[in-house]
Order: sequence, then structure tokens, then C-alpha cells
Amino acid sequence: MLSTIFKSTFAVALICIANTASAQGTPSVYQQAALDGQEAQNRGDLKTAFDKFTFACLSGDVYVACNNAGSMAYDGTHVTKDLPLARRLYSRACAAKIAASCEVYGAMLKSGEGGPKDIAGSLGPLGIACDSTYGGACYNAGYIHFAALLGKSDLAIARRYFDLSCDRQYAPGCYAAGLAKQKAEGAAAIDLVGAARAFGKACELGYADGCLNYGVAQISAEGMAEDAAGARSSFARACNAGSLGGCMNAGMMARDGTGGTRDAAAAARYFGNACKLGEQAGCNEAQALKN
Repeated sequence: MLSTIFKSTFAVALICIANTASAQGTPSVYQQAALDGQEAQNRGDLKTAFDKFTFACLSGDVYVACNNAGSMAYDGTHVTKDLPLARRLYSRACAAKIAASCEVYGAMLKSGEGGPKDIAGSLGPLGIACDSTYGGACYNAGYIHFAALLGKSDLAIARRYFDLSCDRQYAPGCYAAGLAKQKAEGAAAIDLVGAARAFGKACELGYADGCLNYGVAQISAEGMAEDAAGARSSFARACNAGSLGGCMNAGMMARDGTGGTRDAAAAARYFGNACKLGEQAGCNEAQALKN
């Protein structure tokens, strides 16, 4: 279930600060502090950069500096990790609609990092980031509606956010969108064609369970023509990315010659990987191939 697989995801990032003073004017003391912080960051003096960014943000409302100081406080990048301060800094940057900050601020509100949990309050920042280019924010907004974190689920809204997340090249969002289409969550009918496409995209983006489900669609002809060779490749990719099911399926196909030639060595390797991931049947199959 999504509620047990997916939690909250985002990335923190620094933004390069350019000199925004007019040709005839000079930077304010706060703008200059932000520029000095950028120069300090460029030469690797991150403590000075943090101090300059924080001053420019909290005293002068230079909002890009708020994002950068927030990122450093969140990660503890050569400064003391301080989640309450990071949340405060990201809040100021998000108020200026800096999407990168809104993604992290919304996730912090959702999870209760750096302060009280505020699920309802997280939707505004996540929406700003999602409307930009941040697929993780779309995913987090979708999860709130899927998992009824506001007290009631809305699968139609969740599905719409998962689709947006996938459109923004976010692999977990593609996987969630595929599950929603496969189970007719948030829609009147099952959409196996759309599910297969979403799983395929999740796989292309490196998501192990996306490859596993795409392989199942290929071998079972669910939403697409049967493609045993493609399924074997998808299961192998899933296995290489850490999917137990992918390892077992790839092992069986290599052992039996489904979708290609028999390959006992490859089968033993896939089953061995499944064994390492805790599947006793994989251990048994790998041992049998050695006998």
C-alpha cells in the first residue's frame, strides 16, 4: 500500500545569487551581505556564507539568501544543524514564492520537522512548488490526499497530483500514478494502458518497483502487447535496483529460458541476490542450480 511505502520526499538546494543592483545604484547592505555570502560559498568558506545569508534573510528580506541559509541549516553543512531555524528561513523564502524553498518547507510542515506538524498548512507551499517543476512536492501533496492525512481521503485529487509528479519526472510519483490507474483509484474505471506507461516511466527513472510492475505488465499483457523479452529485462533492472520480486522473476526466466536463452549462471546470480534480500526460496533455487 502507498501508505506504508511512501512518506515524504524532497531535496534541499542552494541557489546562486547574482548582483541585482541597478546599473546606477549600489547594493543595499543586505544585498551586499547576500553577495558576500555567495563569494564565501564559492571559495568554500561555508560558515561565513551561512552567517551572511542568514543576516541578509532575517534582517533584509533577501529571499534567495533565505533559501541558501535554510539549506545549510537543514543539512548542517559546516554549521550546526538547526531544523527550527531552517524552517523559519524556508518559510520566508516560500512567502516570496521561491519554489525550491516551498518544496522543503511544505515537507517540513507535513512531517513536523523543526516545529509542529501542520498538514493543512503544508498544502499551500507544496502547491507552489508543484506548480513550478518540483515533482516531489506534487507527490507529497498527493500522498496527503491519498492517506487521508487531513481526516478524509480524496483519491481523485491524489491521482491528479501523482500524475503531475510523474509529468515532472519524479519516479515515485510515476509508480503511485501507475498503482492508482491499475486499481481505478480516483477514477471510474481501471486504466491498464496508463498504468503500464506509468510503471514503464518509473522504471526508466530508476525506480525498482516500477521496473517490477512494468515487467509484470509486459509478461501478462496488461495494458500492452505481451513482451517476454522485455519483461525479463525489466525484472533484471528491478533486481539490480534492489527489488526482491524482480530478482526472483528474473531468476526464474533465466533458469527456464523465458524471453531469451537459458542462462543458469545469470539465474543463480538473481536467485542469490533474492537470497541476500531475505527470500528463502531464492536461497533454495540458487543452491539447486549449484547441484
